[in-house]
Amino acid sequence: MSGIEYANEHIWIHYTGHFLLLTAFLSALYAVFAHVLSIRSHALNWKDAVRVAFWVHLASIYLAIALLLFILYKKYFAYEYVWAHASADLPLRYILAAFWEGQEGSFLLWLFWNGAFGIYFVRQTRPIRLTVLVVLLGVNALLTSMLLGIHLGDFKIGSSPFLLLRHSMDLPLFNNADYARLIEGNGLNPLLQNYWMTIHPPVLFLGFASTLAPFAYACAALIHQDWKAFIKESLPWAAGSAFALGAGILMGAAWAYEALSFGGYWAWDPVENMSLAPWLILLAGLHTNLVSRASGHSIRATLWLYALSFVFVCYSSYLTRSGVLGDSSAHAFTEMGLEGQLVLLCLVACLLPIILFIRFGRGIPSLPEEESIRSREFWMYIGSLVLLFSALLMTFTTSIPVYNKMLDLVGSLSGNDLSNLRRSMPLDPVAHHNQFQLWTALFMAMLSGASTFLRYRSGQSKGDVNGFFKLLTTSLVLSVLAAWLLKWLAFPELHWSHLLLLWSSFFSVASALLFLATARGLLLRKSAVAISHAGFGILLLGIVFTGVNKRYLSTNQFAQEGLWNEGEGEDLSKYLTLIRQEPMYMKDYWVEYTSDTFVHTIRHYALKFWKEDSSGLRTDSFTLHPQIQYDNKVSKVAAANPSIRRKVEGDLFALVAQIPQSQVDIESAQRAEDSLRYRRVWLAQEDSVATDLASYQLVRQHHNLPVTDFERKPGDQVISADLLVKRHDDSRLFRTTSSILFRDELVYRFPARIDAMGVRIQIPDTAIEAKLPAFKDVNWSDIQMHIGDSIVLPNGMQLQLLNVHREGADSTHSSESKMAFQVIADIQLQSGQEHFPLKPRFVLRGNQVISPPASCIHPGFSIRFVRIDPATERMHFEYALFDLSSDQVAIPLDIAENGPRTDFIVIQVITFPWISLVWLGAIMMVAGLLVSSFVNRNALGHAA
Repeated sequence: MSGIEYANEHIWIHYTGHFLLLTAFLSALYAVFAHVLSIRSHALNWKDAVRVAFWVHLASIYLAIALLLFILYKKYFAYEYVWAHASADLPLRYILAAFWEGQEGSFLLWLFWNGAFGIYFVRQTRPIRLTVLVVLLGVNALLTSMLLGIHLGDFKIGSSPFLLLRHSMDLPLFNNADYARLIEGNGLNPLLQNYWMTIHPPVLFLGFASTLAPFAYACAALIHQDWKAFIKESLPWAAGSAFALGAGILMGAAWAYEALSFGGYWAWDPVENMSLAPWLILLAGLHTNLVSRASGHSIRATLWLYALSFVFVCYSSYLTRSGVLGDSSAHAFTEMGLEGQLVLLCLVACLLPIILFIRFGRGIPSLPEEESIRSREFWMYIGSLVLLFSALLMTFTTSIPVYNKMLDLVGSLSGNDLSNLRRSMPLDPVAHHNQFQLWTALFMAMLSGASTFLRYRSGQSKGDVNGFFKLLTTSLVLSVLAAWLLKWLAFPELHWSHLLLLWSSFFSVASALLFLATARGLLLRKSAVAISHAGFGILLLGIVFTGVNKRYLSTNQFAQEGLWNEGEGEDLSKYLTLIRQEPMYMKDYWVEYTSDTFVHTIRHYALKFWKEDSSGLRTDSFTLHPQIQYDNKVSKVAAANPSIRRKVEGDLFALVAQIPQSQVDIESAQRAEDSLRYRRVWLAQEDSVATDLASYQLVRQHHNLPVTDFERKPGDQVISADLLVKRHDDSRLFRTTSSILFRDELVYRFPARIDAMGVRIQIPDTAIEAKLPAFKDVNWSDIQMHIGDSIVLPNGMQLQLLNVHREGADSTHSSESKMAFQVIADIQLQSGQEHFPLKPRFVLRGNQVISPPASCIHPGFSIRFVRIDPATERMHFEYALFDLSSDQVAIPLDIAENGPRTDFIVIQVITFPWISLVWLGAIMMVAGLLVSSFVNRNALGHAA
């Protein structure tokens, strides 16, 4: 294919994109090299070179991002990234989601945020800040290498977002120079076609990227031995990073709750865990940073924790992007050949602080006296250890696939079978993690409540100690009373461990509120701490309320008996089968599946809920609209989207858990269609026919389409039949309509379905021939027209010749003498306000002229293209008018009586009491972190 000159590839984008990414990579490496020389020579010109290199790097990254967004917007499917993540009908609002759906786009998003942070540091003159910038550029060099797409023999460096599709696939299609016009994109993953996916990833990556700032400060502090600047300047960066990462995790939980089908907001998915773990470690570092600022203790711990938080971000990227979690996480990317580079990123993130600690760690100041057990810093340090322990605990389980992969590698290198040492992931990850993380949450709540009243440096006077114990006792008493009262009201069978968590949650909230109520000269900084700690307690309360009191309402075991197969009895307590328009009672509510509508790729269901009082009157009535979403080619179900009724005291979560098998995918639908045994009958108006099952009467023929969710176009020809079906065994009557629509060369069928009887009635496409009169029975009239002419017919209809064009030879005939050419006339027929396009053909095959008629059944009209006069350029036609308003013409109907039921769904309805506390508590936590970052911003305001 090297000799082909391709069209519509916009090849300049391919070369420009590669150039920009290569420039970004080399400029970042140059900046690191220049900084090393500046440290050795103390020459200012090398520092200026670092700044110039940064601006070149930043411009290259941002231009590459703009270029990728441009080709996504223009839908240039010749590029593999656009083909994989976009489609012609992708709404503009999801272009950003398509941008960061793939690995390359998410790396660019990471680089975008790193570059934004670098804009602040590049303008600074203090040495520690310039070193922070260089560490940032070093990381960016590694990240940019993931996008180079360079092949060195069999070794591949990175995966470029500007790769042409023909460079990644070897298909005969690429022998066509204009292949770019023939391909369509795969489209965005249906799960990501959600508004949360427009805002959640950038916020989460803002959090991931911002952990680099505390990491870089830790490295720079070790190099420059500037501990005062490190303690002061890293604090607002760490608080801001904790805010961004926490907000990103919160948005991810909200997306999972609203868009996924597992019924909750947190599933302990490996990717979820590896977003939470670096956040917990960052919080641990933030608390030790506060300790070091107040007392001078824990500087070493802060350095390690900040370094570890970024290491965990890199490790999270490895787990997510390497494909190692492909079987255990729904969020992970598939393998793309970047495993070696991802391992290198993790190794650099690990080894750099270790080497710097070995080289410069002796200069870290430490105080001779230990923290007093009565001091706040002691308990904050203990709390940081608990946070670290929690992160390591969840990381251990999440890393089991990595452990197994390393075991396989060691076994293959040593020639030993180590398969007996492999570990398996927990069968129930939620129960597994809950049983351990419950205790870390409990200890954190107790520590946050108790430490609120303590002072730094163990400076309590006797009055302070007495006041501390008074407040502590008050908080303990209030929380115990609240916990026991709530247990009596809402949790009669609460497990003792959950009762302890409930008490500790109240204790954390009560302590924060008492602190706010009793603190003198309350500062914004202190209020931020209280807000975050109170939010943590409220979050735990919401988790207990929601987790313990979560109830499945979709159950009616008596009514569901016989609907489930043997061995599925446990599902009777979680799922409910509904028949369309047949109300069913479940716990607390009546529910009715009223209708469903298919629009684009989504099937929308209407579920009506209500309660009834003692007199039978409906109360608390509402309708929910869960969805079944198909893939972009409408070939199979891709996702089930729940619908949620939100109230302060709790949410009601409704999900369509199962639909008829024939609606699940194309293969199942085809099997169901192939299994139908049709019998053809001919019926005119008021005619009837009987089978062993029922009698069928044709009530009326008409040209209206009964479905409302199908868009009709000018020229559509419709035949509809209203039918009355009477079942023999119970004389039950069913009224239904079967339709067929003809559009150019396409045929759309809308068969009648009576699911209660397994009946399908469809109109075959030969019905249009039955409606039209026989050729010999038609009176033809001659007309002559030039292109652009209009003629008014005797019945008032208007005929206009729009254009005439010739099509190629008919290759189905091998003999050249029999090869045909045809001329097609584009004619528009106007009847009232309606327009009908017609395309009569003039076909010449040898000496034979063929003029097949083009017809409308409504209004009754046919036209033939019979001759062309080359001298005058007149086109000769014959037309006929006929009346098809009579319903006495018999039409064919195909009747099958063995159709599968499609009028049922299986739903799951869950109530989440007081889940609003989860969102309120989480928002308060991250809001407190944002306030903390804001009030400490002055630490960054003074350049050296």
